Amino acid sequence: MAEFSSENTLRTEDLEETGNLEKTEDLDKTEELKKTEQKTTIYLVRHGTTRWNQMLRYQGRADNPLDEAGERQGVLLEKYFADIDVDLGVTSPLQRAKKTLQYALASQKHPVPVIVEPMITEFDFGLADGMTREEIEEQYPEFYRKYVLNEDRGHAAAPGGESLEQVYHRMRDAILRIAREHPGEKIVAASHGTAIQTFLNYASGIPWEEMKHFLLYNVSVSCVEIDPDGTPHIIFLGDHSHVPEDLEFCYARKK
Repeated sequence: MAEFSSENTLRTEDLEETGNLEKTEDLDKTEELKKTEQKTTIYLVRHGTTRWNQMLRYQGRADNPLDEAGERQGVLLEKYFADIDVDLGVTSPLQRAKKTLQYALASQKHPVPVIVEPMITEFDFGLADGMTREEIEEQYPEFYRKYVLNEDRGHAAAPGGESLEQVYHRMRDAILRIAREHPGEKIVAASHGTAIQTFLNYASGIPWEEMKHFLLYNVSVSCVEIDPDGTPHIIFLGDHSHVPEDLEFCYARKK
């Protein structure tokens, strides 16, 4: 009879542990495969108000903090997302978006990882940043006509800043990339009015040349589901039902 040294002998318990480990690994792989076959849900949240919003000044890359009303608006997001199990938070690098995301995730019962994503930052207004509509009309009449009056948003370009076409493509690329990298997850993304509008145009099947204006209140929430193949579906747009009338703010309504 052949003899085996103890070094080469596998106990029954060892075989059972090995089998259990393999089963666990198989289950993990199955779960990962299932996630890649699921839709990714992204909640696009416009930040709370800042002093420039209240002054009716166009606000792009200027890094203004939330004002008192913006902080109060942010608190409303805690309840809004309390019953949604969020897997990931994504924010623009600007502090008004970062703080808004903090409020949105505050009611989660588990730690939520957060990514700072430069590609979902606001439209760069260039030389028009901080101007009122009257100042833009006087100094940059073509941009005023195309962007402020919404006569040709797709071809609007800020003086010394971005074009709306550029924003449309970077927002599309960023959101779809995030969805690919986090399949099947629920994601809250804090961004900005014009930036979110460009993606909603894309998700609606509207080409950049024909972009439309969507009315988005501060701390409004838009929900988009993205299929595994990258096809987006708008579930709802610009929900601000959680905001009482005394805290509602939308620049377009103030013009």
